[in-house]
Amino acid sequence: MQLEDLTKIPQLSYKLPGSYFNLVNFTPVIEYIHNNSVKSISEFDSDVKLNNSEHKKYVFHYFIYYTCEILKVHNKKFKPVIYFDVNVELNDQYSSFLDTFQKKFPVIVVREDFNLKTLKKKCKCEGYTEELHIVLLRKLKKIQNSNFYFNKLHYFCKKYNLTFLDKTYFEDIRNKLSLL
Repeated sequence: MQLEDLTKIPQLSYKLPGSYFNLVNFTPVIEYIHNNSVKSISEFDSDVKLNNSEHKKYVFHYFIYYTCEILKVHNKKFKPVIYFDVNVELNDQYSSFLDTFQKKFPVIVVREDFNLKTLKKKCKCEGYTEELHIVLLRKLKKIQNSNFYFNKLHYFCKKYNLTFLDKTYFEDIRNKLSLL
């Protein structure tokens, strides 16, 4: 599966009614990242250990790259929001990588204990939709009021040998405001 195939998955995103937020279901993205990581790691090791520093390099490589690319694809007219279902076991294993990513990048993350399909049903209630909209606006305002510099991220990339994430990649993200 390529990135183009991943973006064509039905029900991957949901535009929140009455707002300019686009919730991106992150469960298929995590599965895609996991599959690529397992494939790369299996070339030199038998199983994936997420606490192994060598394995983390591969996981961070795929996690950062595909997360940025998915958010750029869904950043047309609406603000992309990562929708993270904490009940999925695989998502739970990768939550620490999402935490690291969230600290380093200006992204909005919503963590719920139900899937996107259930969220759509809940959004039929105007009160729930309005409450979620206000929460997202607060998170957006907090991110916009803080300064994001990529020098900590450059250090992080050197630590894990993430060579594809060079300065030009981050400059492109910053110049295009690709994530937010």
